[in-house]
Amino acid sequence: MTRKIALLTTVPALVWGLSACGPSTTTAGAPPSTSMTSPVQTPSTPRATTPPGGESPSATAGAGQAVISIADFDFTVPDSVPPGAHVVITNGDSQAHTVTSKTGGFDVTVDPGGTATLTAPSKPGSYPFVCSFHGNMTSTLVVK
Repeated sequence: MTRKIALLTTVPALVWGLSACGPSTTTAGAPPSTSMTSPVQTPSTPRATTPPGGESPSATAGAGQAVISIADFDFTVPDSVPPGAHVVITNGDSQAHTVTSKTGGFDVTVDPGGTATLTAPSKPGSYPFVCSFHGNMTSTLVVK
């Protein structure tokens, strides 16, 4: 008998407690409210354009600064850089890439959306390089 009384008093309290968790009023025809948020939209990376002077923006970032740009799994390199130049690498992709010399001398990893630098070889010449993560990404750094 004690179990029946405990059960009879517990069930209504449980039902009352659960009903208190829901909305207290509803409006006819109104959609139910939700506390879920929509996914965050990430703005797309702006694409570089050639300025009126015709010089590629990937060729220089500032006065005399060489830049290798990575976008859409492709390298854009300056025509040439001086020996020992500091080269800025920008990665506009959502995956990490490397700029890895096929002949040795430099190997730089660039995080998604990040930048890194490398020092160009001190000897003039052509230095083919590859992204070690994506073997189809290749280019050449010309030092002169």
